[in-house]
Amino acid sequence: MKTIAYFAAAALLWLGAAASAAEYEYPPTPTSSPEAMLDHGDFQGTPWLSGGVGLDEREYILDHYADDFNLKLEFALAGGSYLGDVEVLITTGSGDIVMQALSEGPWFLTRLPAGTYHVQATSGDRTLKQTVQVPASGLRTVTFGAWHESGADAPMVPAY
Repeated sequence: MKTIAYFAAAALLWLGAAASAAEYEYPPTPTSSPEAMLDHGDFQGTPWLSGGVGLDEREYILDHYADDFNLKLEFALAGGSYLGDVEVLITTGSGDIVMQALSEGPWFLTRLPAGTYHVQATSGDRTLKQTVQVPASGLRTVTFGAWHESGADAPMVPAY
């Protein structure tokens, strides 16, 4: 009698496991697309996009958004690891603010009128500054990569 009860319990467990396994697809599909991971916004009508965590997301941005923007900022530690949660401030030569946002990802893209701008990127207690010439067409990439771990928030992923 114990043997029959043992086999019946084992069969029920096996059937339950098989039913549970049928609910899951193999190979598993990702729960989020790269699009879902991106952060979009605008500052006074000027669009921006932040993201770039992981190679798939960076490729997605280049494939789907590179033509929509003319300035791409990249943030990294001096050792090469990408950095997120960077405060971005872009001003004209006369000091007018044209962009102010938080870049959650290591890439920040925006579309500005062609011209010369002053870009400040702040992470932790350190602000890096560069003067940037933004083109009318094409995508200008500017890298801010001189943070040290003690003066920045935690790194995200290797930049490679």
